[in-house]
Amino acid sequence: MAEYRHIGKVRRRQDGRAIVTGKAVYCDDIKIPGALYMKVLRSPYAHAEIRSIDVSAAEAMTGVKAVMTYKNAPAWKSGIPACRPVLDHHLRCVGDGVAVVCATSNDIAEAALERIQVEYEELPAVYDVEDAIKDGAPEVYRKEDQIESKGYVYDHNCLPPGSWFEGDDPPFYKIQEGDAEKGFAESDVVVEGKVSYDKPTFPGAPEAPFIAARWEDEGHVTVWASSQGPNMVARPLAMTIGAHISTITPNVGGSYGNKDSLSYTSMLVVAAAKVAGAPVRYAMTKEEQLLVYERRLSNKFIGKIGMTKDGMIRSIKGDWLVSTGISSELTQGQVAEGLGELNLALNKTPNWDVVTKVVVSNLPPVGIARGFGGQELKACALHLLTRAMKKLDRDPVQCLKKNFCSPGHEYYWRTGHKYKNPMMDYTPCFDAAAEKFRWNERWKGWTTPSRVEGSKSYGVGFSVHSSGDPQSDETFAYVRLENDQVMVHCVIAECGNGQRLGVAKVAAEVLNVPLERVTVVAADNGVNPADFGLAGSRGTITAGAAVGRAAQAAKEKLFEEASHIMHCSPEELDTKDLMVFKKDDPSVSIPWIQICPLYYSITGTGMIEGDFNHNNCVLNFVEVEVDRDTGLVKLTDLLSASDVGQVVNPIELKMQFEGGLGSAGMDTAQLEGHVLDPRIGRIMTHNMIDYKWRPFNELPTFNTVTLETPFDTGHPFHAIGIGEITGAAGPAAILMAVENALGGIEINEYPVTPDVILKALGKA
Repeated sequence: MAEYRHIGKVRRRQDGRAIVTGKAVYCDDIKIPGALYMKVLRSPYAHAEIRSIDVSAAEAMTGVKAVMTYKNAPAWKSGIPACRPVLDHHLRCVGDGVAVVCATSNDIAEAALERIQVEYEELPAVYDVEDAIKDGAPEVYRKEDQIESKGYVYDHNCLPPGSWFEGDDPPFYKIQEGDAEKGFAESDVVVEGKVSYDKPTFPGAPEAPFIAARWEDEGHVTVWASSQGPNMVARPLAMTIGAHISTITPNVGGSYGNKDSLSYTSMLVVAAAKVAGAPVRYAMTKEEQLLVYERRLSNKFIGKIGMTKDGMIRSIKGDWLVSTGISSELTQGQVAEGLGELNLALNKTPNWDVVTKVVVSNLPPVGIARGFGGQELKACALHLLTRAMKKLDRDPVQCLKKNFCSPGHEYYWRTGHKYKNPMMDYTPCFDAAAEKFRWNERWKGWTTPSRVEGSKSYGVGFSVHSSGDPQSDETFAYVRLENDQVMVHCVIAECGNGQRLGVAKVAAEVLNVPLERVTVVAADNGVNPADFGLAGSRGTITAGAAVGRAAQAAKEKLFEEASHIMHCSPEELDTKDLMVFKKDDPSVSIPWIQICPLYYSITGTGMIEGDFNHNNCVLNFVEVEVDRDTGLVKLTDLLSASDVGQVVNPIELKMQFEGGLGSAGMDTAQLEGHVLDPRIGRIMTHNMIDYKWRPFNELPTFNTVTLETPFDTGHPFHAIGIGEITGAAGPAAILMAVENALGGIEINEYPVTPDVILKALGKA
C-alpha cells in the first residue's frame, strides 16, 4: 500500500475540541432575529375527521402571532408521491398535525394549544400491512386526494410505485427475470414462508430534529436544518413550494441516516413562517421524535426460494409488503435500493419474481434510516434462505460467498437498470473474516449449538450486505488557496461520522500541507456547489473525489502562477508546507503567500459523475448466548468486516463499524420495536425509558477485519465508503445465531425478545 502523509493516519478532528467543550454550534443555538417559536397540536386519534375547529381563544392570547390550520395552510403536499398535506381535516395517525401555533415563546405557544377547541369524528383504523390490503380495510387516503405517479394511482392503501431515482424511466418496484417456476423445478430443495421485520423502530439520534425558516421574499427561503444533506432538504422542498431554498446546517449531532430530507417537517415550518409573516423555529421534543417523526420502514416477506445441492440458488419468488405508515418520504426509493441490494447478495440466482407493495396505514410516517430498504428486506429474505441451507446442510458463509456478486457480474440498482461490477472481489474478505472469527471452529451445523453450559446455549450466525450507492449521483466542489490557507467548498454536514475531516485530509494530502491549514466551509448550499449529501455510503468516494480533483486543479494553477516567478515550467515544480520548489533543486523555493498575496485567491474546481458500477460490502459475524429458561439473549462476540479500498480515517472507520452494527443492526434484531396500543392506535414507547435499546455498558466484544485493496473507484486514494451499511447485515446474522443456539428451532420474526424465544421453545 502507498504511504501517505494524512490519508490513513489518525488525525484529531478539527471540530473535536469545540464539541467536547460545549462550544460547538448546533441548530438550536442559532439566534434568528424576530423568530417565533412553533408548537403543534396533534391528533389524539389514529384515524379521524375534524368536524369543527375554533382557534379564536388561542389567537387572542398575548404573544401569539399566528395559528395555522388546514383552513389557512398553503396547499402543498410532501412525500413520494406527493400525498401528505401541510395540515388536513382528515387525520391519519395519532400525532398527525391538527393546528400550529407560532408565538414569542415556547411557553406561550404551549399554552395556546390548550385553548384550541376541536370536535373530532373517530374513524376505523388499520395498522398491519397485511390487514391494510384486505378488502374492506379502512382507507387511509381517498380518491379526491388524487395520488398518482408515473401513470400509476393510489389503490386500496397501496401507493403508486416509483421515485425520482428512476428519472423518466418506469418505476423499479419488482425484479422479474428468467422463469421462477422453472427454477423451482430445477432445485433440489424449495422452501416457503413468511418472515416479519415489522415492529416500527426509532433510529435513535440523541438530538431531536430542528428546523427554522425565514422567507427573504416571495421567491426565496432560508432554512436552518439539522440535516446530514442540506440539498436533500432544499431540492424536494423547492419543488414542493415553488421557491428557492438556501439550507444552512451547523452541527447535526447524531443522525444514523434519519435526519436527511426532513421533507414534511421542513414543509410544515416553512408554511408556518409564510402564514406568520415572520421567521419560525421548531425544535421537536423527544416525545414528538419518538411518537410522530419518521421511523424505519417495517416489512414482511412472503416468499419461496429454490436451491440446488451445491448451494446455488436457482429461483426466488415473493411478495415484499412494505409498511410506510401514513406517508412515504422516500419509501419508494428504499424499495428500489432494497431490491438492488438483495440482487447483489443473491446475484448468481437466474430466476426472479419479487414484487413490492408500498402500503399506507394509520401508523406514524416512515422516513429514511440507516439500512435504507436493503436491511429490512434482507433481514427477511435471507432468513428464509437459511431454511434451504439447513435442509441441504450448507455452510452459510460458503453458500453466501458463492452466490454473492463477483467481478464481471451484473446487478440491478435503483434506476431499474443493470450495472456491472468491474473489479470488486470480496472473496478474500469473506475468508479473512471467517478465519478471524474462528467460524469453522465454532460452527457445528444448523441444529447443533456451538456449546451448551447449563441453561445457556451458544450459537453463531453470519450475514452479508452490499450496496451500489458508494459513487451515486454527481458531486461538485471547489478549493480556494488564499495566502497560506486552503478553503474547501463542498456541502458536507457534520452528523457524527467525520466526513468533514475526511475531505480536509484529501485536500491536505493533494496539496501536501499541514491539516490545520485546511478549512472546510460551513454546510450551506447557498455558498457551496451542488451535492446529493451524505447518504448511502457515498460521501467517501464522491466528496473525496470532487475535493481531490478541485485541490489538484488548484495546485496546477498554483504551479502555473509560480512558474512565471521562478522562470521554469509548471511541470518542474512541487509543493510542501505552503512552499513551492523546484523538484531538482528544492532550495529554490517561494512561499504560497508570494504567489497568492493579500486579496488574491487561486480556485480549483472538481466534480465526479454518479456511477452505480461500484458496490461495497460488509460482513457481520455474531455469537449469542441464549438462556433457555428466561429467553434472554446476550451478544457475546461480534465481528464486522469489509474491504474499504484505502482507510482514510482509522478511528472514524472503527466507530462506523461499531456504531453501525450497534445503532442499526444489533438492537433492531434483539430489542427495539415500538409497542402499539391497538385500541387507541398510540405508540406507547414514546420515551427513552420504555423504548428499549442497549446502553453502552452492554456492548459486547467487538472485532473488525479491514482489507485495503486499491479498487479503481473515483476516489483519488482508492477508498470506498461503508458507513451506511455497517450494521445492515446484523439482524439476519443475529436471528441465525439465535436459532443455531436453540438447536435449529425456527423463529420468523424480529426482534427476538425473550417472549418470542420462550414461545418458540413452547414455554410461553
